[in-house]
Amino acid sequence: MRMGHIFIYLALGALISGQGLFAQDDEFQKWLEKDQAQFKQFVEQEDKDFAEFLKKDWQAFLTEQGIKTFSRPKPPKMPVAREEDKPKPQVPVKKIEELPLPPPKPVVKPKPRPLPRPQKQAITVNFYGARLNFPAVRLKSINLKSPLTSEKISQAWLAMAATDYKPLVSALQQTQKQLLLNDWAFLELIDKAVRKNFANDPNICTAYNWFLLNKLGYDAKVAFKADKLFLLMPSKNTIFEQPFVKINNQRYYFISLNERLNLSGKIRTYRGTFKNADQPLRLTLNRLPVFAITPGEKAMHFTFNGKQYQLSAQYDVQLVRFLENYPQTDLTVYFAAPVSGELNYSLLTQLRPMVQGKSELEAVNLLLRFVQTAFKYQTDDQQFGREKCLLPDETLYYPASDCEDRSVLFAFLVRHLLGLEIIGLDYPNHIATAVCFNSQIPGAAVEYKGKRFVICDPTYINADAGMVMPDFKDVNPKIIELK
Repeated sequence: MRMGHIFIYLALGALISGQGLFAQDDEFQKWLEKDQAQFKQFVEQEDKDFAEFLKKDWQAFLTEQGIKTFSRPKPPKMPVAREEDKPKPQVPVKKIEELPLPPPKPVVKPKPRPLPRPQKQAITVNFYGARLNFPAVRLKSINLKSPLTSEKISQAWLAMAATDYKPLVSALQQTQKQLLLNDWAFLELIDKAVRKNFANDPNICTAYNWFLLNKLGYDAKVAFKADKLFLLMPSKNTIFEQPFVKINNQRYYFISLNERLNLSGKIRTYRGTFKNADQPLRLTLNRLPVFAITPGEKAMHFTFNGKQYQLSAQYDVQLVRFLENYPQTDLTVYFAAPVSGELNYSLLTQLRPMVQGKSELEAVNLLLRFVQTAFKYQTDDQQFGREKCLLPDETLYYPASDCEDRSVLFAFLVRHLLGLEIIGLDYPNHIATAVCFNSQIPGAAVEYKGKRFVICDPTYINADAGMVMPDFKDVNPKIIELK
């Protein structure tokens, strides 16, 4: 019976008698129950079809090693610029115009951010300073022990589909929206909730993560090798230093939240996807997740034109914790990411008076000197034993930083304090920046989209705008466009 007929019958029943109305109410209830039963049957059939597919479509794929972030090691020590190498105005001498800086944008002091209210649920997850509550899931015994087979994984899917997973999916989606979680943060939240349910079995945790991600619309697969189950996902962004397999000419990265993987050889997985599960992982950080605020503080000092400057800025410890094992990805992600409210307020309010009233060139050189000399230099390999690009909050937190970390911080300061356009420069084993001035500035520059960008290297110690490290004077860098 169609809904239009129901409303007609209800209207006629109301005109004829109350008894007729009640009869139609009964009929509507029967229709509703039948419709819900058909919907449930459809969902169950969808899971049955996928489970049947999982029994037979597994193939061997060769694991490929992660893509290197840099083709060559970074220099262990940065050069120091000599005074005689600094750019000089060409004859005839033309004084650099004293251009007023853009009017300062108001910096809003951060306020405590609201977290979801606790609800009476069965499990509690600690998530970067917040205690979050989720419905528990009860899973019948499934066998994902050695030897793993496609038959066992197919049966596991049916067992997971039989659980009461929808309240958990709904709660996860609500929390994602409230906390402004990007895909990686959401993946961590899902994993923490799953491990709270099935902490004793890593393979079951991996399987239920896979199940939930598919139900949430993500393109996620599982693979197995010997007795271990792995999670695979494609990504919109390159993930460096992470093994992957190619399926249908697309990279599916091994996603590991709790250990660093060192894989080689072949694994077994499948080519198909669950219905409507086609979203790749996105690692962009257009806005920061809402974590419980835990501020840290760093004191810094530097010298510019014979004058000493001192300042102390705050950063968000919870954000640093979140980024500790964040996948290494495209540099555009780091250049575009915002900073915490704590850092934004404390650092900009102290640096703004230092650049106010100076020419664009003086202001840029002051910011260069701050980033070049207020932080200890170490390569990522020296500090972390691996490549790791830092966001500004991390640059303040960790003892040292290297070229891409300083370039990201410098770009943030130039955009927010001076309002000047800036691009990134990608050399073979080095990252720098270039700034588009409103006045003619001497020195090395690159042309991009009809504009002249003067090279500014935040890692070349004591170098002013227009100076290039000796090793890169004859190198044409790739341009990193910052949006």
